[in-house]
Amino acid sequence: MSLLTSFTEFKAAVKDWLNRPDLSDSVITDVIILANGELQRKLNTRNQMTVEIKTISSSEASAQKFFYNAGADGIISITDSKGRKLRPVTFAEYKLYAENDGGEASVFAGAGNEIYIGPKIAENDVFTIQFKDEDADYTTNIQGTGVVAVYNPLLMGSLMYAYMYLKDDNRVALYKQKFEDAIMDMNRQSTRTLGLGRIKDDSITQYGGPLA
Repeated sequence: MSLLTSFTEFKAAVKDWLNRPDLSDSVITDVIILANGELQRKLNTRNQMTVEIKTISSSEASAQKFFYNAGADGIISITDSKGRKLRPVTFAEYKLYAENDGGEASVFAGAGNEIYIGPKIAENDVFTIQFKDEDADYTTNIQGTGVVAVYNPLLMGSLMYAYMYLKDDNRVALYKQKFEDAIMDMNRQSTRTLGLGRIKDDSITQYGGPLA
């Protein structure tokens, strides 16, 4: 596989794999965008993780909620200024916490793009939000090693989404499996680099384990 340096080259590669030179660039772009959307939803890699510091404003404290553009579904964790992680709950559970006037923030819930933290939030409260950024746009900026990193899953996904142009080709199922396998492999590698693998015995000993 030669190194691709642009989105134009990637589109040409997809068209070549499909063996459909009659398909327009807009059609090829559409299937790549669809594949990229699913790819970004299913990937859990380091370069997708973003941290944002949120300071509660006066109006947000009054409303007891704040607007979060990425939406609650993309939130991995929220911690308070002391590093304590808030527990995600349903909105119905949050309302039970909100009825309690006392206590420090301990839970959060989302409703669309609105985030609620309970029992209460106050002006100038500070929270650290870790979220998954699904806006990485490989469809408009595929450059150098960036395309190599996502070439296999994005290519297989593009071929999978082009099924309506393949005339019941039985390879569509193969493309789908290859797409899923490539995502699993990338997530597995990312888990190792993030240090989320199995705890080793020497690590347990070093940090005073095993737990009683």
